[in-house]
Amino acid sequence: MSRIVLIEDDLLLAENTSLILTLNGYECFVANSTKEGILLIEEINPDLVVCDIMLDSMDGFDVLRIIRQEKGFINLPFIFLSGLADMTDKRKGMNLGADDFLTKPYSSKDLIETIQARIEISSVKKVNAEIETRKNAIDVFYKISTHEYLTPLNGIINFGTLLEEMISQNDLADASTIVKAIQISGQRMLRVTRKLLWHNQLVNGINPWGNTSKSRLNVAELQRSIFSFLKNSTTNQFDFNIQGDAFYLFDFNRDSLDQMITELLQNVIQYSDSKFEITSNNYFDNEMIVLTIKNHYKGTYTMNTSMIKPFYQAHYSKDMNGSGLGLYIIKEWVERQKGSLEVNTHNNIFEVVLKIPASLN
Repeated sequence: MSRIVLIEDDLLLAENTSLILTLNGYECFVANSTKEGILLIEEINPDLVVCDIMLDSMDGFDVLRIIRQEKGFINLPFIFLSGLADMTDKRKGMNLGADDFLTKPYSSKDLIETIQARIEISSVKKVNAEIETRKNAIDVFYKISTHEYLTPLNGIINFGTLLEEMISQNDLADASTIVKAIQISGQRMLRVTRKLLWHNQLVNGINPWGNTSKSRLNVAELQRSIFSFLKNSTTNQFDFNIQGDAFYLFDFNRDSLDQMITELLQNVIQYSDSKFEITSNNYFDNEMIVLTIKNHYKGTYTMNTSMIKPFYQAHYSKDMNGSGLGLYIIKEWVERQKGSLEVNTHNNIFEVVLKIPASLN
């Protein structure tokens, strides 16, 4: 059943139109004001919007502009209703991204046929977009596979061969160094593989992070443990400083939280300038635990929250490679926990603000 948001301040017309839509198999949600309509669209994520042009404090054009430009509903089908649908209105609406117009009074037949046509076109666009997304994912995977898979895999094979020769010659003086190098390469491959698996589940509508077990977790202790682990398992040189009081998270799955913070700190560490400390400031704000993590980065690039997308390549210089999935995966995870992730770069400082509810209950 397709879901439709109807924004109409004429109460009788809204009731009649809603009844027509319901009788034709649609689930209709009615808003009698622009503010209520925008909130409904955000809450319901409908398949289509039918909106009057002449409304209260804002007109239908404002609603369309807001949901397209500010709320991110770029491909949501949008049909205008108007008794004054002249060419100027139509041109303005089309420039803002409207899909169709219906002039009042309209027949039930015209209404249903217009809606059916727009939902069918939207469905085709979604299928094509999904195909294109998968194609792009495959293309990007091929592009990154040499660096993200073959490099560490060759490292494992070559170091394994070297270790075998050392054992045969009974020369184990540097064996621990070789084993550590094999472990680093393996961890790198595991990290990339895990992100690709998570992304595949998300694309197919599966939540990869079920909270099956619950824990009481000290945020600072968890960060300190992860920082220490990464310091001993990477060739990158860095120092860190964790500030703030001891805060606890309740009812979280420890493995999921550990993996997300590890992924976040690996992103922070990867291009850090070793001359500067990585700082993490933890504080409590409005039932949320807030982690503000900063580093001085090497290279030149720009990054902000709106740029976080699957396989987005944030780094452009030759020595900055990656799958581009790390921050996207973290953002997906934290939003499913009713939190948020914000990133920004300025004056060679990379800043991450992670907000997580203190308890999931």
